[in-house]
Amino acid sequence: SCTLSRNINTPPRSQGASAKGGVFLTAKRHGHIRARTRGATTTASFGERSFLTKTMMKAPPRKVQLEEIPVIPGMTKEKVAALLKVQDYAGNKRSAILLDLYFNCLAYASKSGLTMEKASTMVAIVKAVHVRAVGEVMTVESSFDFFKVLALQSSIHRPPYSLGIFTFAEMKEMSEYVLNTYFRHYKLYQYAYTDLVRMDIEPARPFLETPPAFESLTLAIPAEEWSDKQEELARAVAEAKVGEERERAATEEAEREARLAAEYETAIPEEVSAKVEEVLAKSLARMKEELETKFAEQEEGLLAKIAALEAHQ
Repeated sequence: SCTLSRNINTPPRSQGASAKGGVFLTAKRHGHIRARTRGATTTASFGERSFLTKTMMKAPPRKVQLEEIPVIPGMTKEKVAALLKVQDYAGNKRSAILLDLYFNCLAYASKSGLTMEKASTMVAIVKAVHVRAVGEVMTVESSFDFFKVLALQSSIHRPPYSLGIFTFAEMKEMSEYVLNTYFRHYKLYQYAYTDLVRMDIEPARPFLETPPAFESLTLAIPAEEWSDKQEELARAVAEAKVGEERERAATEEAEREARLAAEYETAIPEEVSAKVEEVLAKSLARMKEELETKFAEQEEGLLAKIAALEAHQ
């Protein structure tokens, strides 16, 4: 039987205490359960204990959750490897290092007379420290601080925040063992579990660039003459540009006129074209006759002048 009391400022300190929101359970030798609140006391029977446990004493988990490793007495290396999933230790050096670390922890626990629960907790602490140290590339100081948090969390009975699995003496001996084994060779573990970055450097052939030869200073010209030449070049470039624009405009105009003429001829009906051709043919015939008559008259006149000249002679 137990007594439920509400305490806002202080957490539970007894061996069997469990709390949430300032309500904790203290083991008492009574025949009933008393729930004490502000200015009121409620008495519950033993049948209501499960209800009170679910509603009033459901607590959050610990700050750092540890893996549950079910170890058993007399475990061989093969069994430890299968339990901690490092079966490839024969061909994988990293797995072999981990297996030695965990197996030595179990050997220390067995030599120190620790229970299976304590041995499992110790291996879980060492594994959590190693995984975090490798994953976050922590310094030895930060990693040891994390180990101390896990060790204290498993040595002080303050449910639900910590559980008193180890005694103070056991925690001290375990800390000394981990400090003299894992943390003494911390840099070696970091080196073994740091991925190797390989950089291939290929030397480049030396390339010597020869500068061009400078012209003789006797060929130099005054600054004013240089400016005049630059202005002449600028004018020549501008005139060439203007000429190109004029040629381009003339070409575009010729293309436009040709296009308009073609469109005009295409737009004239065939009957009109035939009549125009007929009129042009008649005009040409008439002009031909007139020219022939004119040429004949001129020829007759010339012949008459020639005959008169011959008669005078």
